[in-house]
Amino acid sequence: MDLTLAPEDLALQRTARAFAREEILPIAAGRDRDYPPEEAFPWHLIEKLDGLGLRTLTVPKALGGCGASHLQQSLVTEELAYGDLGVAVSMDQTFKFTQLLCEETTAGQRERHLPGFLADPKALLAIAISEPQSGTDSFLLYEAPGAGPRMTAKKDGDSYVLNGTKHFISNGGLAKYYFIFARTDPGKPMSQGLTGFIVPLGAPGFTIGEAHSKLGRRLLRNGELVLRDCRVPAGDLLGEWNNGLAIFRRMVSGALIPVMGPARLAFDLARRAVREGGTAEHQWVQMAISEMYMLIEAGRTVLHAAAWHGGQPTDDSKRRLMSKVFASEAAIKVCRMAMELWGEAGALHFADRPTPEKCWRDVLSYLHGFGTNEAVKLKCFPLIPLEGEMGW
Repeated sequence: MDLTLAPEDLALQRTARAFAREEILPIAAGRDRDYPPEEAFPWHLIEKLDGLGLRTLTVPKALGGCGASHLQQSLVTEELAYGDLGVAVSMDQTFKFTQLLCEETTAGQRERHLPGFLADPKALLAIAISEPQSGTDSFLLYEAPGAGPRMTAKKDGDSYVLNGTKHFISNGGLAKYYFIFARTDPGKPMSQGLTGFIVPLGAPGFTIGEAHSKLGRRLLRNGELVLRDCRVPAGDLLGEWNNGLAIFRRMVSGALIPVMGPARLAFDLARRAVREGGTAEHQWVQMAISEMYMLIEAGRTVLHAAAWHGGQPTDDSKRRLMSKVFASEAAIKVCRMAMELWGEAGALHFADRPTPEKCWRDVLSYLHGFGTNEAVKLKCFPLIPLEGEMGW
């Protein structure tokens, strides 16, 4: 296995790294501390990322984008997350669901929506399935008519009428286009009665509700989507009627996460602190720094390997599922250790500088983002081969 990055991979990585350190990192702590959740997102950064060609990173070259691989996407989001995990997730969501817009839609849908997405330097994307009454039951596919989303969609003439509320939606209130999943046959389980729809911001009956105030990733807006008799043209049905689960699972099952960016930042902050504080010669400090380095290297390797396999014949969902659990828990430990190495200052929140405390708050979100780690382990278990079939 050759883990050497190709020149084009390194070029994208360098571009994202420079942007994170020069543009995102200097403003992230202040916006995290001093801005309300509905105002914290730095729109000017998205316009600059668009100017670098990074907003449309995963649009195929034939359609006017960069055509980035899964590995390149992972490299870019990790670097952006060094500056701020919330900003990185806003882009990561767009990268993932750009693929949905380009690959899971009809030619007519692409003709209607893709030009607007490409032309608008602030256009982001979002997917919506979580609701006040449902979350993990959707991820684990609890096959009961009453489990999963309650939002309904009914056919009415040449359109569909959607009613319900989504919440905790990443890019909720930021995105220009939403892929919203609703129950089209509430009497059946999700696998037989869920359908996806393309709903642009501003559609009649579609409003943005509360912007959630969160512990971490505060620059990213997570919000409510409120649909009251929201009419969606028949032409914006996503995939097949009552078969939306297949599309949803392809998009989110074991999605790669940019969690090692904040872990690397916390590591750098810890090394600087022990050097300036004169404690670098202490053996306990040396062991802690070494362990943090090992965890970061292991986490990045697992994520990069899962990303490299994406799109290959060797790709499978358990590889991404395992990478999500391992990397998130490794990053949390790294950030906690960095806080300890900062001593009493490790628990403080500064508005004018990056801190391991902010890194720790940000990475905690991935204990439940894209499925709780417990649910991910349960989802992974039946995918593990039988004894003797693992190729060891």
